[in-house]
Amino acid sequence: MSGKPVGLTATLVKSAICRTTAKCRPHPTLFFFPGLSSKTWHEPHKDTTHDTWVRRLESSYDAVKREYLDLVEKRKAASDYDVGTEHKLHKGHWDWHSYVLKGQKQPSFAEACPITAQLLDATESHMTGTPMSYSFFSTLHPRSAIAPHTAACNLRLRCHFPLIVPSTNADECGIRVGDEVRAWEEGKAMLFDDAYEHEVWNHTGSQRVVLLFDIWHPELVPDERTAIMDMFGYARQQGWMK
Repeated sequence: MSGKPVGLTATLVKSAICRTTAKCRPHPTLFFFPGLSSKTWHEPHKDTTHDTWVRRLESSYDAVKREYLDLVEKRKAASDYDVGTEHKLHKGHWDWHSYVLKGQKQPSFAEACPITAQLLDATESHMTGTPMSYSFFSTLHPRSAIAPHTAACNLRLRCHFPLIVPSTNADECGIRVGDEVRAWEEGKAMLFDDAYEHEVWNHTGSQRVVLLFDIWHPELVPDERTAIMDMFGYARQQGWMK
């Protein structure tokens, strides 16, 4: 398990960004929207902003897990994690089965996992329409880890909905966001700001599975969300991004 960064450093990035390891702070790698508040962990069960969709999601735990198992065990769906186009962050074996991939919904997932897709679609803040939007079953196989990294933007919060957790001992299977380590609990949603440095690990002999998805930062109002999606849509039309 990794803990806090060792030692104190400061790094100038590009022309006007200074990053330090003295204190955990958000530092998205590509896109920064000014004026949004930030904290490492959010408590979805205590925040009325998220309470409704979190309760709906957690009450559907058995159905979502059943759809995941059907997808990978009966349908033998192939992983869509592409180490050729994604940054290879992991050691060991990591699989994705995506509903939203770089902002685009995948019809084959909705067909195979209708309950999961409907739950995500019913979440008003579910993030789509940007190349930084993702929703997928994330399978971290035994003795695998994802290295410390930060999100490309601060536009979102990331939800982990744990379906299969081989150990509730965080030393064996856990996640660090900023300077706090937590363990997953099956059926209990976790919400964090992935613009902070974070990493995960599974040192056990069994796989860990979460439904991972992005929601809009709660302080972005609908008109701002629309403007952001339009901006990225225009950039895609112009061929500036894939």
